[in-house]
Amino acid sequence: MENYMLPCMFKKMFGMDCIGCGIQRSINLIWNGEFVKAFTMFPAIYTILLFFIATAFFVIDPKHRSHKVVISLAIINAVIMIVSYAYKMRFLF
Repeated sequence: MENYMLPCMFKKMFGMDCIGCGIQRSINLIWNGEFVKAFTMFPAIYTILLFFIATAFFVIDPKHRSHKVVISLAIINAVIMIVSYAYKMRFLF
């Protein structure tokens, strides 16, 4: 699976990680059963998976009140991604 991962265009152009760098490797680690390493690679991986599940439920049944869950998970994901990216960049520079 690692041979088929897409390259990060942001990293290729600017030479530094983007805010989503590590998500493909993290999914690969989950696929291989390495859950702690997946979290270490990309801390928002589990909330993103929950976000996609909640979004799927919303798409299946839009009348259900899952839109509040989807919005909440989107905000939580954004916060986790920004904080972890700032933490990673702090040690890069």
